[in-house]
Order: sequence, then C-alpha cells, then structure tokens
Amino acid sequence: MKITDLDHVCSLQERVEADDGYGNKRGDFQEVFRDWGGFRFLRGGEGVIESRLASKQPAILTLRSTAQAKTIAPHWRVVAGGRAYEVKEQPRPTDDRMFLEILVEAVPIGG
Repeated sequence: MKITDLDHVCSLQERVEADDGYGNKRGDFQEVFRDWGGFRFLRGGEGVIESRLASKQPAILTLRSTAQAKTIAPHWRVVAGGRAYEVKEQPRPTDDRMFLEILVEAVPIGG
C-alpha cells in the first residue's frame, strides 16, 4: 500500500444516542474525524458472493495508522464518495504498521 492509494476523503462517524425530548433514545451518526482512505472491494468467496446478492458490498478500507483511526469500532460508519459503509471489525495494522485495514460493508446512506 502506498499513501497515493488513499484517494477518498472519508468521514468517520460514530453512532451517538440522544433523547428525542419524549423520553425515547434515538441513534444518529456524528462525524468524529476525516481522513484519506482507500477501498479494495472484495470479490469471490461464498460469503462475499452471498453479501453481494443481498445488495451489500464488502470492502477493505485502508487508513493511515493514527491514534484517531485506532479508536474506530464496529458501531461506527464511514461515508465516502456519497456512499455509507458499516464498520464490521476493529482496525487491523498492516505488516509494516503504517496503515490500518478495516472490513466495511456498503449500506444505504440512511442505514
């Protein structure tokens, strides 16, 4: 992976629950930070094909390894290029420890 492969501005968002004024909790996403990221869309494999048939596109998001990026958790989402992606796992460092890789899955922007 090269830094030039990070070609998408990514909004990293965390789900925050707030009171709606009527005693109900409502979850909404708030941006925590922005960074450049690169997507590698997965192909093949039974699980990947099953997800694609269900209109979900799994991908690996690569970000620079920073203190902020290491706080990303599965209840977060990423918005990039007009698409939203659910974070499916904790970030994993690459072998050279310069980048983090995160399994994400495309979802509807309101999802």
